[in-house]
Amino acid sequence: MEKQNMLEGLKVVEFANFVAGPCCGRLLADWGAEVVKIEPDFGDTMRVVGVQWLSPTEEDENPLFENENAGKRGIVVNANTEEGVKVIYDLVKDADVFLTNTRQKALVKSKLDYESIKKINPKIVYGHLLGYGEKGPAKDTPAFDYTAYFARGGVSLGLMEKGTSPCNTAAALGDHYAGMSLAAGILAAVLRRNRTGEGEKVNVALFHTAIFGMGLYVVAGQYGYKMPITRKQPPNPLNTTFKCSDGRWIQIAFFQYDKWFPNFCNMVIERPEYIGGKYSTLKSSVNYVDELVPIMEDIFIKHPSDYWCERLQAAGIPFEKLQAPHELLEDEQCWANDYLFKHTYDNGNEGVLYNTPVMFEEYGIKDFVRAPKKGEHTDEVMEELGYSSEKIQELKDNKVIK
Repeated sequence: MEKQNMLEGLKVVEFANFVAGPCCGRLLADWGAEVVKIEPDFGDTMRVVGVQWLSPTEEDENPLFENENAGKRGIVVNANTEEGVKVIYDLVKDADVFLTNTRQKALVKSKLDYESIKKINPKIVYGHLLGYGEKGPAKDTPAFDYTAYFARGGVSLGLMEKGTSPCNTAAALGDHYAGMSLAAGILAAVLRRNRTGEGEKVNVALFHTAIFGMGLYVVAGQYGYKMPITRKQPPNPLNTTFKCSDGRWIQIAFFQYDKWFPNFCNMVIERPEYIGGKYSTLKSSVNYVDELVPIMEDIFIKHPSDYWCERLQAAGIPFEKLQAPHELLEDEQCWANDYLFKHTYDNGNEGVLYNTPVMFEEYGIKDFVRAPKKGEHTDEVMEELGYSSEKIQELKDNKVIK
């Protein structure tokens, strides 16, 4: 018997672009929902921005658009026309979820805000990805994860090395966390709707997502702990990064300090004389951070990273060699767990894409279905809504659909 998709029968209308909203739709599609993506005539901007990261942006090979939109059907509708909004309403009538990351002002203008959509389908679960939230002075401010997540959310300054400049932001990092949060909230609301019959509006903001992610440091800030910090002054002197003779860096996670310190001294750095001394307990060592970190730097720089990796592993100390994103393409752990996979594009080129980060034992990984080309399924979806071929052509002639 063919295995049923986990979200079999869940119908999602996606009115979203860039990353944060569409990646939520990608997750739902991966889990078996039927997702219809609505784009304007010029298309989702994600179709063209890949050039900034040296990525192809052709219709037959567009990996960055693929990442966020695989598994969906795509239609083109002009939401700035009355007839275009009617088409969207026709989609919404039979849908379970309406998903958007469009700003509230534009949604109200187009009559695609929650109150308008709820009149069409009172049981709809309306998922809205925002920049700063529904209230407050910044509620209508344009937002990307560069601004709402990294900058205002404390992430950039929280991650930078104190005394240097902020890092060049890793675009879409915050978008993906916010999108996954919205997917979780939508499914919780669907579960409640199925029990009570009541629709729901689910909001997730990039700014709030950053506060949640940086929550440890936000809360600690009220007691005087301030970011950024320097790797030379970590919370404890062994909970930091060390540079090796081959130029590679190693991150040590020394959280069970008192338990691990003897093995670290004997098996890793060969300094048994430190055991029992002022560096040997967490309570004591935090008073000697400025002293012990430089000592460790001088030790680690004498040997290559593989030398230290072998010793740390033998001693049972949690560690990792720092990797650049491109190195993950060759990481055997990724391939062993199907975190990455190879995909052949319509032009015959083969590339690497990633699976979404929730794995299921029984359900497995849903067969990959490429992202829709712009307007690829417009006719098909319109026919399913009951539009005649004559009406479809009329709407095309009037530039309502494409």
